[in-house]
Amino acid sequence: MLIPPHIPGVRFPGLTHPGVIGTAPSMELLNIWNEREREVEETGLQSLKLCEVLHIRPLANLPSTKGCFLGKIKEGTPDWERIAKEAARTIPGRENGGNCDIKNLSRGSKVYLPVFVDGANFSTGDMHFSQGDGEVAFCGAIEMSGFLELKCEIIRGGMKEYLTPMGPTPLHVNPIFEIGPVEPRFSEWLVFEGISVDESGRQHYLDASVAYKRAVLNAIDYLSKFGYSKEQIYLLLSCCPCEGRISGIVDSPNALATLAVPTTIFDQDVRPKTNKVPVGPRLVRKPDVLRCTYDGNLPTTKNPGATM
Repeated sequence: MLIPPHIPGVRFPGLTHPGVIGTAPSMELLNIWNEREREVEETGLQSLKLCEVLHIRPLANLPSTKGCFLGKIKEGTPDWERIAKEAARTIPGRENGGNCDIKNLSRGSKVYLPVFVDGANFSTGDMHFSQGDGEVAFCGAIEMSGFLELKCEIIRGGMKEYLTPMGPTPLHVNPIFEIGPVEPRFSEWLVFEGISVDESGRQHYLDASVAYKRAVLNAIDYLSKFGYSKEQIYLLLSCCPCEGRISGIVDSPNALATLAVPTTIFDQDVRPKTNKVPVGPRLVRKPDVLRCTYDGNLPTTKNPGATM
């Protein structure tokens, strides 16, 4: 059970899981990754409308010697320089699994990973005690130390038999997993809806990312009425066992996403009432809790490279 010191009146059980689990890419797949991510990095601001509302970090993290960690390979050697300039950064999940951050990959789960090289080079790590769907604060899961006890089996020819490539090569496949039997069970939820209309009021076409962002912002604004700061709720939604869903993706022009927050994690009743919002827990202001610069109004994300 977690009782966060920075967010009074909240407690919830953990759902431990690895944020990273996957196999190694082949050289051909690695080249595909680098080519497509370099294209979005170089042309994304001009071609991708989604960047206009979500461009708050680099569009992609391309291979670079800066901040590169290559294990036992000695830095400064020719091998280190060569590998650092072609090795894919491990921030996003890809065809091999990787940093998928799926909170339901907990005890008892089964993961079916494609294999691209001899020996698979399976790896895992980035242990989380708890995380909300989407990990919306980017590094918002509760990290922990730990170990995994795993059993591995090989399904020979399994990629060809079970995985249909969704792309131009046989390498464009994705993992499958089974959810384990161990996870927190909640029966009462408060569900926040979002549609693909951004903070400026601009309509986007069936954009699930914009819709989910709106659902999260709606939840932050609502729950902050119960005595919490928006920063506290932002952190909470990234680490508590909330459930994100794409509820509608065919009724143009709006995609519809929902964020379900279990009400029993709060020590107070946060459901709407006919009377005024009750006074909630007193805010705990500590210097190690990050603060936003806005005064309470939800800001419109600015991107100087975008066109309105």
